[in-house]
Amino acid sequence: MFRVGIIGSDNSHALAFSKLINIKDNKTGEFLYPDIKITGIYGLDKKQTEDVAREGRIEFIADKPEDFMGNVDAVMVVFRHGDLHAQYALPFIEAGIPTWIDKPFAIKISDVKQLIEAADRKNTLLTGGSACKYSYDVLMLKNSLENDASLGNVMSGALNFPANLDSEYGGMFFYGPHMAEMLMAIFGFDVKSVISSVNNGNVIAIAKYDRYQVVLNFSKESKQYFGIIYGEKKTVIREIDISIIYRLGFEKFAQMLHTGKRPLPLEQLLAPTVLLNAIVKSVETGREVFLNEL
Repeated sequence: MFRVGIIGSDNSHALAFSKLINIKDNKTGEFLYPDIKITGIYGLDKKQTEDVAREGRIEFIADKPEDFMGNVDAVMVVFRHGDLHAQYALPFIEAGIPTWIDKPFAIKISDVKQLIEAADRKNTLLTGGSACKYSYDVLMLKNSLENDASLGNVMSGALNFPANLDSEYGGMFFYGPHMAEMLMAIFGFDVKSVISSVNNGNVIAIAKYDRYQVVLNFSKESKQYFGIIYGEKKTVIREIDISIIYRLGFEKFAQMLHTGKRPLPLEQLLAPTVLLNAIVKSVETGREVFLNEL
């Protein structure tokens, strides 16, 4: 049995993951992962933590994160504000405990580098970020770009997803990682530069690759999400369904626990944070920002 502790009760993800694992599936009447259980939770707000524990059927509420040491086999750090992630995740990574860090993996590039350096040094299992990158529609768009010869040469692309520069949970870094990670899952991690602009609080960013450019539409309000690939011979337009991303994301975490292998190279955990920092810097300066500047 893998005992998992959740750190951070203020995010809806804490309850979503707890219910996904600790409550039997309505259709099958079975646990999704019989050998994994969310056994403990720590949060900054006592009442909220108690509420999540009750609804998610979590038996143990920790007074401090250190209480998990020796009592869990893995942790999931899911605070809403990404600036909290490094300080709470690092002790567990240093201790060699498998760790999931939710989106944003971190806000500061230096924090992400510190986390992945520790994971590399201690050979700790580490993964996380936005589960949107595992959406079936994202994978289908990636497959179209890489394998659909009928597209011809890819000329450009576009994505849309909500984000808010004014979010109290880190501005663009609260929801922005979803699209940043979908972009890289579909079009690749080799973004060279970005240039951004703002209108009525909505951010448009152009991610420039060597071969093409992709327009990123970060809107305050967006109820439908689409990915578009413009080929010289045809255009692929696909609505992106994120309704089961908690399950798809946890599947990667479970695979990591079962196989002892990280599902992503560590450098892929860093790239979205670099991209988002470049987008924000471009918004602030009004100029094109090259990712190798950061």
